[in-house]
Amino acid sequence: MHPILFKIGPITIYTYGVMVAIGIFFGSLILMKLAEKEGIPKKDVADTAFWSVVAGIVGARVFFFIYNPEYLNPWYRVFYFWEGGLVWYGGVIFGALTALYFVKKREIPVWKFADIVSIPLSVGLGSGRIGCTMAGCCYGKECHAPFAITFHDPHSAAPLGIPLCPTQPISSVANFLIAGILYLLYRRRKAAGEIFGFYLVLYGIFRFLIEFWRATPKDILGFLSNNQVISIIMIVAGLGVVCYRRRNVGGKLRN
Repeated sequence: MHPILFKIGPITIYTYGVMVAIGIFFGSLILMKLAEKEGIPKKDVADTAFWSVVAGIVGARVFFFIYNPEYLNPWYRVFYFWEGGLVWYGGVIFGALTALYFVKKREIPVWKFADIVSIPLSVGLGSGRIGCTMAGCCYGKECHAPFAITFHDPHSAAPLGIPLCPTQPISSVANFLIAGILYLLYRRRKAAGEIFGFYLVLYGIFRFLIEFWRATPKDILGFLSNNQVISIIMIVAGLGVVCYRRRNVGGKLRN
């Protein structure tokens, strides 16, 4: 595809970084609109979102190099996040812990915040997966179907000249679709927090299934990846959140 969008003298603009930035921008706009709807101070939400994104990128990058230490050449390449190379659950862990800290510190309603974050998070991931398509990371298994994609750019992270399952564009479409579903559910929710639960379920199911077509190691039980185990945990946790929040809401929408 096109890992490098363009160059300005010695400065290289990577498509992956641009798509991540676009996802963060539009995700932030959506988050601010939803925060206003929920009556949550925009400044508190903006601060929480900003530092959570920063922590999420750091966490995703750290986990990538834990699993792929061979890319640490030179060592300061760890800071080149625009090249691609982010592990999603590393970002989730770091980002969620940071968000929880700010939510408690600013006294933001926890469950309402979790709901309004879920939708822009899906939008951001959808945009990020377009970046993955361009960069060649998160590529699929060899595939000879008519819809397979082949990478030829030497800067791509994917194997060159081999038709691969288009897991990245599929993931992008799926994340945008999940965002749309969550918004429809949000408009009809019965309890604060259940949208977050539905996000865990929907994304967990999709991620579990798409992993079968991704070229990731399946070391657990001989046929499951680390991501699939985490996806199962997400699904169970999501169902638990939905049931817990609906059972304790008492028929009224509250935090």
